[in-house]
Amino acid sequence: MSEWVRERVKNIYLRGLLIGLLDIFYIARLGLSFESIGDNLLRFFEMVGGVLWLHVRALLLLFLPPWRIKEMIKQMDAAGWRTIPLIGAVMAFMGLITVLELNFQLSRVVGNTNYVPGFAGILIFREFGVTVVTAMFAAKVGAGWAAEISNMKITEQIDAMEMSSVNPINYIVVPRVVASAAMLFALCTIGTGLGLLLGWFVSRQDFSFWSYFLMMAKFTRYTDVGTLYTKALVFSPVVPVVAAWYGFRAQGGARGVGEATTKAVVSSILIIILLDFLLNSLADKLLRIVLE
Repeated sequence: MSEWVRERVKNIYLRGLLIGLLDIFYIARLGLSFESIGDNLLRFFEMVGGVLWLHVRALLLLFLPPWRIKEMIKQMDAAGWRTIPLIGAVMAFMGLITVLELNFQLSRVVGNTNYVPGFAGILIFREFGVTVVTAMFAAKVGAGWAAEISNMKITEQIDAMEMSSVNPINYIVVPRVVASAAMLFALCTIGTGLGLLLGWFVSRQDFSFWSYFLMMAKFTRYTDVGTLYTKALVFSPVVPVVAAWYGFRAQGGARGVGEATTKAVVSSILIIILLDFLLNSLADKLLRIVLE
């Protein structure tokens, strides 16, 4: 309809008015309104504020007794050891795909594939080795934590803790924050190593094992490795805190558990991507300041 108006109506002012009315009509058909947009924005800011406040409280309680060591070890086992097969498989294929695509693009554009190991190392260290791993961590471990905490809320176990003078944040959130931080460091290391190794496996016809990693060492720097672990440290509280925030607000039986789990996973991955963008922007600006 908008195309018909652009073709038939010659008066620029009338054409703009008609197109604007058509856009409003289209938005109304989608069920959007200023009220619904405002409600969604309020819910978004409520989620951001609630997650930040819960994060601050968990970090403060992290340094106060009691320290629940057994619960931390239990959550490390659930978050780390049982997640290795998923992370290993995903990062192995990410390494394969990265090197295959770099081989194709560099041979087509530059006509030289000697730089493939260097570019692959930079991409895996700075991006895939931490962002993809954390997203998979959120999909598997975050979903389990959100479902577990939601079930505890719906069955009134959290209310029983509060009546027994047990702080739910200290008992539930803090051990998971510690487990997430420790295991993400390990999982990022394992995932990055597998991605680099499988990348060599694809290009072994062009590079020997040592020449592949020597060429990679010429491009990658200690800052790239530091970026990997810095992002892992920044991303680590996101999954347990978001899972706990949605879990504490769950209601409505089994349906509420499912909704809280879905929202926790989606929100965690969205926050991880936004943090990745902010960290990359900040690192780029700092690098320019240093170079200038």
